[in-house]
Amino acid sequence: MATPTNTFRLPAVVYLLAILWAVHGLQWLVPGDLHHYGILPRSIPDLWHIALAPFLHASLWHLIGNSLPLLGLGLLIHTNKDFGFWELFAILVLLSGLGTWLFGRHAYHIGASGPLLGIWAFIIADAYFRRSSKAIFIALITLILYPSLVFTVFDFRAHISWAGHISGLVTGILVAFLNYKGQASLDED
Repeated sequence: MATPTNTFRLPAVVYLLAILWAVHGLQWLVPGDLHHYGILPRSIPDLWHIALAPFLHASLWHLIGNSLPLLGLGLLIHTNKDFGFWELFAILVLLSGLGTWLFGRHAYHIGASGPLLGIWAFIIADAYFRRSSKAIFIALITLILYPSLVFTVFDFRAHISWAGHISGLVTGILVAFLNYKGQASLDED
């Protein structure tokens, strides 16, 4: 007799948010400051911190400011079955982190803003490149819900990582373009 399987699965972004909040809780419990695990531009020994930086946040408000749009954009990504959330997030962490490492000012850069802006830009650029009605609909929802995200690129305050934001935006567009080209070449065979 076959046993029923539970097909209910939470969207990947919910697990990501659980990790972000757990790490922030750990920051409160662990003595000392974990911010030194952020991206320190052009520091070869700290290059591996690119993978850690998106999981560290300066304050509860910083975490909330990243969590709410991440949830919405992650759910929008989840509706599109052409690409996986984890793969997209990992690529955006790596490439936007590398951009921050190359072009950022000499300070520790932390937070999920780079990958967040990458997801935002990916959704919009994906609609531009693929021009499918579903992608355009998802991009319109993105623009209606989060129009102000583009302005974070122009936030030049000293404690804001301009390089992280612009790297995320550029990376999201690049990944959407490469994803489109990859699909186009597969369609041509």
